Amino acid sequence: MSTAALTMMFTATAPAASATAGKSTPDTQQASAAAWTRTTTINNGPIRTCYAASCDEVWRPGPGESVYWSHYAINPNSNNRWYYVEYAVGNGTPKFFYGWIYCGNVTASC
Repeated sequence: MSTAALTMMFTATAPAASATAGKSTPDTQQASAAAWTRTTTINNGPIRTCYAASCDEVWRPGPGESVYWSHYAINPNSNNRWYYVEYAVGNGTPKFFYGWIYCGNVTASC
């Protein structure tokens, strides 16, 4: 495997679980999520399609909103942590948004 391919790998974490490596594609994220851990948004930082500030926005939750993360990735260019999150909007039949949020935008640790 090339160095570039290895750089794009991430460490998946779940509470009380050991770390494993996996491919970072949105289609596989939901299926591979072992557990979702609640965290709260600090500001209205966006949920993005990938773990970089240059990626497209999926949704922008407001401050104090609950999001649930299943694992995180380290951006290889800026060496910062991003959480893969699920965010629900609406009551009754909520709509779910999935994507990456920068650790500085949530109460989970950086």
